[in-house]
Amino acid sequence: MNLQPSFPTTNRVIWLRRPARLVESDVAIVAKALKADIDAAWNQMVRENPHLTDGPCWHVLGVGRDGHGGATIHVTRTTYRMGAVRGLGVATGFAGLGTKAIAHWQGQCLIGKRADTCATYPSHWEFAPGGAVEPDEDPIEGIERELMEECGARAKMRPKPVALLFDQGAGNWEIIHDIEIESPPDTPPNWEYSDIKMMEGFHFPNPVSPCSMLMIKVARRLVAV
Repeated sequence: MNLQPSFPTTNRVIWLRRPARLVESDVAIVAKALKADIDAAWNQMVRENPHLTDGPCWHVLGVGRDGHGGATIHVTRTTYRMGAVRGLGVATGFAGLGTKAIAHWQGQCLIGKRADTCATYPSHWEFAPGGAVEPDEDPIEGIERELMEECGARAKMRPKPVALLFDQGAGNWEIIHDIEIESPPDTPPNWEYSDIKMMEGFHFPNPVSPCSMLMIKVARRLVAV
């Protein structure tokens, strides 16, 4: 297996013909910053945005192709604050594992404008939904849950993982899923999005998250416009 570093030097897309395999390690993440500095930065973020919660998440140790259209992701457990505080300039060495979707309906893609209190890409438009992959939860089930919680939409069929990419801007690996939704959302989004709508022709409003610009390459393979 060809193991890749957690921080590639370029944005990279690995196409998937089957779900990526997660392999847990007992190697703990060693933060570059002091614990006191991490905690202080996190407490500041929570004061500014009480919606934030510090739950368990994965830190990616490495990623490798394993043949036959798959990939293996080596992970270890840590907490959400290790990634969030990077937005305040606190270096933790964290590389998260996220899940995102190309959610579409009749040739239109679901997009959302991130709230200005979000830890990453505040006030940027992106393909919606997205979130962290939680330990002990199947990423496919996780993105389906995020679709309902963040956007108030339902999947027409089981989401399909189609790509794995590294988002340099956020310092995270992202599993991208293809989701056909039953119908466009008819309820307001949750707090993570200030606006949500269907997009035609891959023409995002500005500003757009760098990750979503990379995801357009994936969307063009999935959505006929």
